[in-house]
Amino acid sequence: MSKPISGLNILIVDDNKNNLLSLRSLIEEYIDQVQVLEADSGVSALNVLMKQEVDLIILDVQMPDLDGFETAALIRSRKKTQQIPLVFLTAAYKTEEFKQKGYAIGAADYLTKPIDTPQLISKINTYLRFIQLEHQHHQYEQELARKVQERTAELLVVNRSLRQEIAERRQIEDKLKLAKDTAETANQIKSQFLATMSHELRTPLNAILGYSEMVKEEAIESGYEEFLPDLNKVIASGKHLLVLINDVLDLSKIETGEMKLYNETFKITDLVNEVVQTIQPYVEDTGNNLVVDSESDWGEMCADLTKIRQILLNLLDNAVKFTTQGTVTFKVTSQINQTSSWLYFQVSDTGIGLTEEQSEHLFQIFTQVDSSSTRKYGGTGLGLAISQRFAEMMGGQITVQSTPGQSSTFTVRLPRHGEGCNPI
Repeated sequence: MSKPISGLNILIVDDNKNNLLSLRSLIEEYIDQVQVLEADSGVSALNVLMKQEVDLIILDVQMPDLDGFETAALIRSRKKTQQIPLVFLTAAYKTEEFKQKGYAIGAADYLTKPIDTPQLISKINTYLRFIQLEHQHHQYEQELARKVQERTAELLVVNRSLRQEIAERRQIEDKLKLAKDTAETANQIKSQFLATMSHELRTPLNAILGYSEMVKEEAIESGYEEFLPDLNKVIASGKHLLVLINDVLDLSKIETGEMKLYNETFKITDLVNEVVQTIQPYVEDTGNNLVVDSESDWGEMCADLTKIRQILLNLLDNAVKFTTQGTVTFKVTSQINQTSSWLYFQVSDTGIGLTEEQSEHLFQIFTQVDSSSTRKYGGTGLGLAISQRFAEMMGGQITVQSTPGQSSTFTVRLPRHGEGCNPI
């Protein structure tokens, strides 16, 4: 079926050709952009409606064969045409009952003969405006439905994509969880193995060290001094190996959560003196100078004495190791506020220093300054990592400030009284 894009179709139905001609002439003269279709009987009108799209029907009532009422009833019976507005043409003398019959069938209005031109044009224009609005509304609904359909299709695609992405993410999360669980299990097994092996290695190693010391004493008493250098090497290597084994054991206990704190109250002066006496021979052997900044009596502290001693010896050992004929400074200060009291153990040196990148990774397990210094100075990269974890267990931390090629300063910040201790 065809229809002008900008116009509307009006079907006029009358068995009188003169009436058809008059209606056509009036409509075409007064109304623009409409196409007038003609039918001279009810049957002809039905044929036109089967072939053409019609927007308004002006239908004569009195026609042979199928009159206007019968034709209107047939038009209303078809789904395709039942919504088209119908305007009946009838004689002015027809009764009100006659008109009501037309309205009951579905007439929208009546026009009387002889035709009143202004009335005809006014009513047709009114219906055409209404029909145009309906067409516009229908087009708007179609456009809206099209957009809704397009948007729905887009949302379906997005929804499918999101579902797929969610499924993929869940798979990735499951794989990551499995990998994490596997890694944690492997790490726990490794830590348990290291702990077991460390215990197993320490027993024979302590025996070797004990017997080496006994042989050394015998050699001294018997005058076999030529054996002393070799015996000293055995003892030094054994002690070094024992330190490494102890580090591995500490690390495994930390990772498995078995490392405990044993807090006790002690004098900080005694701790400092003990640490200084222990490290002093190493300082002298390396040609360095140790300066202890003792501004006053530091009082007492409640913490794990063994772990603090291990932290300080590790820091001092590193400072001496990486300094050649320089100065290592050991300083203790305190800070008290309304809610807490803190102690700061500071170890400074004039050694090789650290770059910013090296400082960032310094407290990671098995991290050394670089491969060249490892070969020159030795070390496993466990000491600082263990020291940092000890400090964190006691509620503190270790920080570092360094200038490459000039100096490094390590600061241990610890609470004066640890968890479970009474304030001092």
